[in-house]
Formats: sequence, structure tokens, C-alpha cells
Amino acid sequence: MPSERRLHPATILFGLVGQLREFAVPIVVLLVAGSSRGGVEAWTALLLVPYSLLAVARYHTFRYRFDETELVVRSGIVSRNERHIPYSRIQNLDASQNVFHRLFGVMSARVDTGSGTDVEATLSVITRAAYEEIRERVFRERREAAAGADEAGAEPPAEELLRLPTRELVIHGLIENRGMIVIAGAIGLIFQSGVDERLFARLERDQEGSRSALRNLAGQITELAAGADGIVLGILIVLVALLLVRVLSIAIALVRLHGFRLTRIGEDLRAEYGLLTRVTATIPLRRVQTVTVTAGLLHRWFGRASIRVDTAGGDGPQVQRRGRESLAPILRAGQVSALLRAVLPELSLDDIDWRPAAPGATGRELRRRLALSGALALGLVYFLGWYALAAFAALAVLSWFTAARYVGSLGWATVEGAVLHRSGYVRRHMTLARFSRIQAVSMVASPFDRRRQMAQVHVDTAGATGSPHRLHIPYVERETADTLYTQLAAVASRTTFHW
Repeated sequence: MPSERRLHPATILFGLVGQLREFAVPIVVLLVAGSSRGGVEAWTALLLVPYSLLAVARYHTFRYRFDETELVVRSGIVSRNERHIPYSRIQNLDASQNVFHRLFGVMSARVDTGSGTDVEATLSVITRAAYEEIRERVFRERREAAAGADEAGAEPPAEELLRLPTRELVIHGLIENRGMIVIAGAIGLIFQSGVDERLFARLERDQEGSRSALRNLAGQITELAAGADGIVLGILIVLVALLLVRVLSIAIALVRLHGFRLTRIGEDLRAEYGLLTRVTATIPLRRVQTVTVTAGLLHRWFGRASIRVDTAGGDGPQVQRRGRESLAPILRAGQVSALLRAVLPELSLDDIDWRPAAPGATGRELRRRLALSGALALGLVYFLGWYALAAFAALAVLSWFTAARYVGSLGWATVEGAVLHRSGYVRRHMTLARFSRIQAVSMVASPFDRRRQMAQVHVDTAGATGSPHRLHIPYVERETADTLYTQLAAVASRTTFHW
């Protein structure tokens, strides 16, 4: 029997840091609110001692070994747990390496079989040689399964599909605007920690008559804002704030996606990216359930789009976070067709015959939106009185505009081997699912649908749960919906499903 191995000794340090990270906010609050009586030191000791012992215990009780056909992982301090993971069942083998990992020459690896709840095993700190050994065994099993044990050869060469230069990352940062998320988190931390309250309390203690001073300051600010100079100053402040947010978003994109490279190795896609934390993610093509192309308003202004895939694997929280993989965070609109052909060469996506929504769909959608607008205007009567009628008129015009644009954006199509659905007029989505990945097809017709001789066709795949754009096709003529439903159900029933 092969000998068992331990994780790298640095596991103890990384485990301790990981445990303390869960208490990051309380620790920051303690540091901010620390007193001269040594309260922070006492609380820090109470946290460090037990978690240090726990990290040491986990390191000494965690073992793994490479058998001929499977990876065996043993863990547990009180309850011992032994997991046997066949190499042929491993769907994803991802690795991440942050700055501190690189200092120790180690990385973190996650083994996922798509069982439905979470990753099968996390080898938190292992050497690159150990990771490469797992990866070599997994890919060797796949090659042997595909070509036969006697015909399996060396790993096929990597074919580069996409590389993102710095210019593309800058555009991605401008489009995504992740800087606002960071600023919102910082503001929330300030309010949660009570720094704002202590600041005003200190002003009241340190300055005699501070309340009147604050009132005078507020009055001066209000007077300044009322004048023309105040309006100009306010506009400049807003513009500078927006600029800083975009700059922060660009910096986040440059750090997070530095050196992004997408390659195809046999039947697997591999994405590598990251400046501080280097991530290597593997996406088996056989697990791809749907592919979604997204183009928001800023995407279209810059002539860009993004592509994501939904992979099979169940409904667990960890799977929901990782199941929707970013295949291309950003790429030129003209590159979308070429990348889809490289990923799904069996599909012909050049000349798609899009079918629009059924006649009368705009009226259906308008009535639904008018009903919501009427309910909202009725709620505003208490505050606005008769002015609520003007609000309803404005909402009615907006409802007509948005209903027409939404219905105009709808479309569906079938090609040899796949069904496609598109929607959205501000943020446009196009999702496709191969027939071999369809798990269920249903046709839904509400009383309003039946009255207008319409129906909805729902196409579900193994990775549909939580998808930002699902294959639910609304406002289809009833006769056409019957034909589409029959076609998809028949094709799906004849196709062998590959998990």
C-alpha cells in the first residue's frame, strides 16, 4: 500500500489565519475600541491559544495517499473520516496560490466530483509537486477512459483560446465597477464598528460648545450648497467620487485577473489568472450544461461581451458559488463566435434563425407592468395626493417603453444539436444548451396564456439552479410551443445524458 502523506507544515500557520479571518470584523472592532487596560491583548490571547491548538491538531490528523485508481483522504480529530475519491470521478481540480503560498512554495488544491453538496476534499497546503501528481493521475485516467488503457498516450498540447492584455482588463474594470462594492463594504464596517459615533462623541468632549459649532457648520454647508458655487462644487465632488470608484474598480480588475489565459487541453478548459492570488481552474467540457453570452450597456459601448458557463454539480452553497464559471470575463464582440466554435465545435452558430415573441406579447407584458405601476401609484396617494395621478402617468409611459423593448429583445432558436434563448434590452443575455445536456422539458400555460393562445417552454439542465439567465422561453404561440416542446422532449429522450 502506498505510504500516507501529510500536508506541508505551513498548514498550521495557514489554518490559524483562516480561522481568525472569520473573526476579522470583531478583531478590527476590538482594535478600534481598545482601551489602555489591555482588553485587546486579553481577547487576542483568548482567540489565538485555542485556534493554534486546533490548527496543530488538524495538521497531525490529516493524511492523504495516492492509490493506483483513487485518492484517499483521512481527516478528523474526534470523528475519523476516510474518503476514497476515484481519479476517474474527479470533475474539477482547482488550485490557488496567494502571495504567502508563494513564499512557502505551496498551494491550495480543491478536488470536486460534482456530487452535489460541496467539494470532496480540500488539500489546503501542498507542494506543487503533489498537485501536479494528482493532476497527472486524473488526466491520465480520463485519457485511458476515452481511448482505452492501451492507447492512452501523453497529455495533449495546450491550445490557447484567449489571453487578456492589460488594456482589456482596464476596460473590464470600467464596465464591472467593483470599486463600489469595496466602498460600500468599508462604509458598512465603519457603521458596524461604531467609529462614526465615537468620532462625534470625541468632538463633543474635546470642543466646548461643539454642538452649536456643528450646527453652525451644517448651516454654512447648506447655505453654500444653495448658491451657484455650491451646485458646481457638489457636481465636482460627485464627479471626483465617481472617478475614484472607477479607478479602484480598474485596480481590482488588474490584480484579480492579471495574466488571464484560457487554454484547451483535450476535453478540458483551463483558466489561469491572478496577481496576488494565482488561480488555476479546470472546467471539463463534458460538465458544461449551458453557455451564456452577456453584453450590458457598457459592454456594447466598448464593443465587448462576457461568457459564462453553468456546470453540473447540485445545489450546495459551495457549488452554487463555483458552478457558474467565468469562461471569458471580457472579450471583443467579434471574438465571441470564434471562442464558442473552439469550445463547442460540434455546433453551428454562424447563421441562427431567431424566432420572435408571439404577436400580442407586448400587450400582455404592458398590462402586467401597468398593474404594478397602478399599485405603486395607489401607495403614493397618501404622500402625494392628486399628484399620484401624474406619477402614474409617468410610470405608464415608462411601462409602455420597457414592455416594448423587453418583448422586442426576446427570441429563441434551435440549431443542429442545441436550443438557444435570448432576452434583455439593457443587459442582453444569450443562453444555449446542447440537447445532450437537457434533463427536463416542460410547457406552462397560465390562464392569460391560454386566452391569448400562448405558452412558455422551460428547458432545464443539471446546472440550471441559480443561473442568472435560464432557458425559460415566454410568449410563444401555442401551436409553435407544442412543436418546440415535442421536438426538444423527443431529442432529449433519444440522447444519452453524460454527467
